[in-house]
Amino acid sequence: MVKNILTLLCASVLGTVAQAADPVGFSSGNQFKATPIEGQVHVTCEGFNGGGAATFTCRDVVLDPVSYDYFIGPRDARAVRYELRNLREDGSTRTKEDNYDGARGRSGAGINLWISTLFQKPLLAAGKNKISYAIYGENNREPLSQGDVTINVARNASRTCPTTHYNSADVNDCNSQYSVCQRYFQQFNNCR
Repeated sequence: MVKNILTLLCASVLGTVAQAADPVGFSSGNQFKATPIEGQVHVTCEGFNGGGAATFTCRDVVLDPVSYDYFIGPRDARAVRYELRNLREDGSTRTKEDNYDGARGRSGAGINLWISTLFQKPLLAAGKNKISYAIYGENNREPLSQGDVTINVARNASRTCPTTHYNSADVNDCNSQYSVCQRYFQQFNNCR
């Protein structure tokens, strides 16, 4: 009986140590590359609403290997929420918080690391990103666990996509550089 209790106690302690040793960061790792991409698209528009032509030079900076990723943290079945606070190399800060899947030890959904739009802002910036994380349980004001992790975003050599041509039945496409460039970079897998 004492031997069984000691075995269970050792297994519990080892399980806790293993959980504490879980790597913290993102599922794709903690090293990213910011890669400038560019290329040119010629668009010919002929349709019921008129005709036209345009040439767009498309440019963007993409995050390799991914722009959205899961935050990986400690496994704790009690955990239901995370908060990330990033102090960027340029001195700016960005905070993200959402649901946390404690049993799996990760954010409930992928986090926007890089995409900037009118409605969303990225967590990361080029350079060193010092992220403080806190994992909370249900109705907890004090975190179940917390710590820091450094995520590096290095500048990468630029890539160029081949020049291409699109035909469109909608004259509005000849005035919509944003949507044409999105389609272009998607077609050429961000110039890979």
